[in-house]
Amino acid sequence: MRTTLLAAWLGLLSAGGSIAEPPGAIDPRRWFTPEHATAKLLILGTFHFKDAGLDSYKPEVDVDIMSPKRQVELEALLDRLARFKPTKVLIEVDRDRQTVFDERYGSYLAGTYELGANEVYQVGFRLAKRLGHERVHAVDASGRAYQGLPDLETYAGDHGQQALLESAWDERYTELYRYGDQLKARQTLIEHLLYLNSEERVMRGHGHYVLRRLALGDSDEYPAADHLTGWWYNRNLRIVGNVFRVMEPGDRLLLLIGAGHLPIIRHAVEASPEIGLIEPSEYLE
Repeated sequence: MRTTLLAAWLGLLSAGGSIAEPPGAIDPRRWFTPEHATAKLLILGTFHFKDAGLDSYKPEVDVDIMSPKRQVELEALLDRLARFKPTKVLIEVDRDRQTVFDERYGSYLAGTYELGANEVYQVGFRLAKRLGHERVHAVDASGRAYQGLPDLETYAGDHGQQALLESAWDERYTELYRYGDQLKARQTLIEHLLYLNSEERVMRGHGHYVLRRLALGDSDEYPAADHLTGWWYNRNLRIVGNVFRVMEPGDRLLLLIGAGHLPIIRHAVEASPEIGLIEPSEYLE
């Protein structure tokens, strides 16, 4: 899709009308085409196979990924991801824990480490082993927030802006999360990952971060926007930075990450001329 849209854009610019170019000018648009990307990246947004309870929504439905039925589904997923032929598998683990996961992965290759139910192990470790990789790559990061930000509830109360924090959308988003939570119990693993990575679900989910509460503040104060900039946007852009740190020319990277991260990371990658984004549906469907 990205290639098609870019080709159409270039075609419109060259055909209709009329960009007057100086004699002998070299059109710089020739650099901004997919073939100039130095690496490919497939981002697979997932739910947490073994939820740690760190997100605001607490899953009510448990998926036993270790059950025989789910293990069959997992093998089918690994088969399809292997067709992408990733040269590196990137996992949602803090980069400063790389040494710990090097040791765990090494022990797993040696047959002395029993894998847990988390997707980092069940997908990341198992796929990397199948492909003969020497390691998996930790690319997660903590966000760096603005210092001295006020508590939003207190700020809203002090400034008579409580109404900005009271939204029916919060309840609606909780229902959306509950729907997806229940859906994963009824769908196969691949079916549910296709749902989580669909364009509609990715953008609809991101809407919870950009509600009217961003208007909280007065004059040059934007406490809600500043909170969001630090802990969430900054974290995701740091993850993209870690992807660049791992990336080498010719790489085919597979990033395994919670689906909530998709909107910001995808936006950054889609805009980057250095990485070609591969849709997971190309391999999962």
